[in-house]
Amino acid sequence: MKLPAPLVNFGAFCKCNHQQLIAGLITLSVSLGVLVLRDNGVFRQIELLSYDSFMRSQINEPSDQRIIIVEISEADIQRFRWPFSDRLFAKLINQIASAKPAVIGIDKYLDLPVLDGRNELVEATKNAGNVVNITFESVDGKSKIEPAKDLAQISRHGYVNLSIDKGAVVRRSAIAGDYGSFALEITQLYLQKLHSKQIAFNPDAIQFMAGKQIIPRMTANYGAYRKEDDSGYQVMIRYRGKPRSFQHIRASDVIDGKFTPDQFRDRAVLIGVTAESLKDSFATPVTADEEVMYGVEIHANIVSQLISATLDDRQFIQVWSNVLENFWIAVWAIIGGGLATFIPNAFKTVGLLVTLSISLTVGSYIAFAQALWLPIFPSLLGLIVANVLVMSYQLAIQQSERKVLMGIFSRHVSKELVDIIWSNRDKFMEEGRITGQEVYVTVLFTDMRNFSTTAEAQAPGETLNWLNSYLGTIANEVLAHGGMVDKYIGDAVMAVFGVPIPHINETERTRDAQLAVEAALAIARKLAEMNDIWVAQGLPPVITGIGINSGNVIAGSLGSSERLEYSVLGDAVNIAARLESFNKEVDGGPYHILISEDTHQRLNNNFKTEFVGKYALKGKKQETEIYRVLDIQKKSNPAIRSASSKIT
Repeated sequence: MKLPAPLVNFGAFCKCNHQQLIAGLITLSVSLGVLVLRDNGVFRQIELLSYDSFMRSQINEPSDQRIIIVEISEADIQRFRWPFSDRLFAKLINQIASAKPAVIGIDKYLDLPVLDGRNELVEATKNAGNVVNITFESVDGKSKIEPAKDLAQISRHGYVNLSIDKGAVVRRSAIAGDYGSFALEITQLYLQKLHSKQIAFNPDAIQFMAGKQIIPRMTANYGAYRKEDDSGYQVMIRYRGKPRSFQHIRASDVIDGKFTPDQFRDRAVLIGVTAESLKDSFATPVTADEEVMYGVEIHANIVSQLISATLDDRQFIQVWSNVLENFWIAVWAIIGGGLATFIPNAFKTVGLLVTLSISLTVGSYIAFAQALWLPIFPSLLGLIVANVLVMSYQLAIQQSERKVLMGIFSRHVSKELVDIIWSNRDKFMEEGRITGQEVYVTVLFTDMRNFSTTAEAQAPGETLNWLNSYLGTIANEVLAHGGMVDKYIGDAVMAVFGVPIPHINETERTRDAQLAVEAALAIARKLAEMNDIWVAQGLPPVITGIGINSGNVIAGSLGSSERLEYSVLGDAVNIAARLESFNKEVDGGPYHILISEDTHQRLNNNFKTEFVGKYALKGKKQETEIYRVLDIQKKSNPAIRSASSKIT
């Protein structure tokens, strides 16, 4: 049954591009794997750590002078004891209120009377008219803390719950739930009093607006977070600075009147503890090692973030949609796989991989400076893993192909030619074998005339060593002149010039013919020298006939996949073999070298030759013009005589 043309074309495409397709499958698998792992929260912690690193590296903003913290320090606790009495808090409020701040936020639960002075506290709160107290929403089994009834009617209140990630790190906070957070209420009072503005809520879209910005609400799958509790209107906290980056003044100094009204006028004042013994401290993205930030400072950062967004258009930390983030990650995996697929040079690939990794990191850093949190770790992972796996696959394929090529050629050609073959492997390798192709070559055959006589004069082991020496001499000269030893046939040798890299121009083909003849002369002279040694050892002299012919042949792999041999087939090969054998019937000259007319035409008078005649060689009806080679012309082209050192 004949397959439809589209299927045939598709099959041919797959066969031609199977390595690229497998590399593509590897890349696709890596990108899907990274996305699945990320979707299951595997990278959550390391992504959050990279987020922290970016946050720490960019906290170089000036202190927000609109906010000041009145800290209850360890020294204040030692002086006034803890908890502070209601009378003491009343005095704090009165002192601060006298300087006319925009808002006073008290980060201390005042739901129950403490010692004496409750009426004074209520009166001070009422007179100030801009106090925000705190509550706590029930979470993780902790009891809910309601606002004090006597203060609820004369002050605002907001919850101080903070969202805590693994490692007790505070990166996010809900600015609103059933009612506003402590930071949101402080911000609203500040904006209303000084700027007649508010952070507005759109109930239809369920969105808060800070000036022109929509405050981005964190979802269950937001950035690195996966299946996270997204109750309330949570936002990522964009910290302004390290601990103590806001102006601090000790509570005892305020109580003692050691301040100027300008320190508090028109500012948001937050009262809170900074005493280590009270354990109101947390790790944050901008703290390192054992360093912590106190709760009042975290709330001050949130207040600063909301005020700055409204008045200064300072951006909130934002992320792309999950679809866009997944696309971004997949693109980097594709880039990594594509590098290894289409750039075969491993050093160039690694260099580009390093460059792209640095570019991705720097680009993510710059994006974070613009308040955009990109998924850097999964993107880097996809880029690097896809590149490494595809490159490993490519190297494995190359090693396999190189093994095949070495197995086929290493015994037949010079090391230099093997390297050239490897660098040009794509031109003639397909599916682990050399594809057959028609090429123009010069074929050289040698055969010993009196092997049996010589073998009879030696022991079997000596004969083998002697024959190896004889064949090695021939092979060495062939290789030295850029030829390929095709095969050994007993004491005969077949060599080919012009393969496996096909020579397509006439200059190269002419050079092959001349190198073959020069190699034949070198073999004859070398064997003559060795004959002198063998005769001295009592062995009969060796006579070797050589036949050379030039013409078209089919070159390619022969044999099974387990045992492949590279060889050439064709009438040009048969003629060379017949010329070698014809030495027995005609005088081959002093070197016993016979060549065909096709080879003779390419010698360009660089060799002394003599016409023998036209003969119908064995198995041939058409006559062949035959020449014997006598020697190299004394004024022959020096480029030919040194060509063996310039084989490319």
